[in-house]
Amino acid sequence: MPLARCEGIVIKTYALGDTSRIVVVYTREHGLLKLVAKGARKTPSRFGFALEPLSRSRFVIYHKPDRDLHLLSQADTLAPNGSEIADLARLAHAEAALELIDRLVWGEEPHAELFDLLATTVESVTRAPLASLGAITIAFELQAASLLGYRPRLDACAACGGGLSLRRVFSPAHGGLLCDRCAGEPGAVLLSADALAGLTLLLSRPVSQAGEFLEVQQAGEILKVVEAFLRHRFERFQGLRSLELLRALASDEPKVSNPCPA
Repeated sequence: MPLARCEGIVIKTYALGDTSRIVVVYTREHGLLKLVAKGARKTPSRFGFALEPLSRSRFVIYHKPDRDLHLLSQADTLAPNGSEIADLARLAHAEAALELIDRLVWGEEPHAELFDLLATTVESVTRAPLASLGAITIAFELQAASLLGYRPRLDACAACGGGLSLRRVFSPAHGGLLCDRCAGEPGAVLLSADALAGLTLLLSRPVSQAGEFLEVQQAGEILKVVEAFLRHRFERFQGLRSLELLRALASDEPKVSNPCPA
């Protein structure tokens, strides 16, 4: 049973027996892993913050390529992101990034670019101005989908490849803009010029810069389109519960900082 070293971000954990945990980690070297952390529920835990959701940690594991569960030998914290976030809005957007990875990624398929995107997004949400959080999350959704092979088509009709309609018609089902002939497709929506410009920038700019060029009103319009697009592309995606909770709290408490654009 060979020892393997990897770097990862903790997605979620759940109890195993009386003293142990199963830790779901997205790693740079092995993709999505499930680790058995024996004794992790004891107090104090020898793992510290390394197994907390959002933490970026270095792991030593007994890796079995043909198994679903791998035994954790050692974990060291590189960045205890979750323990450093005190604001509810920041926490919700950071957890939304984890939730998206949990929905979109399957199994042990390493993807270094996607890992780096997740790490940058979590760090950005921790440090960015509160008004930027919605834009950062949308940028992450778009760029993660693109890295997994589902980039929205904005240069030609997503249905037939023809020239685009001047009305800026976007089809979540077809995955992009449409021409005039295909514009009558069910579920297609008209984008404002600002929303289309924002969508284009969110696809191409670093997520850390997303809040610099996107207004809250644009973010709300784009978010609806992006989430409809993701529902059509990924069977396991049915919206982000973390953001739904934030919206619910925002409706009850109007003064909650930076409610997610709806």
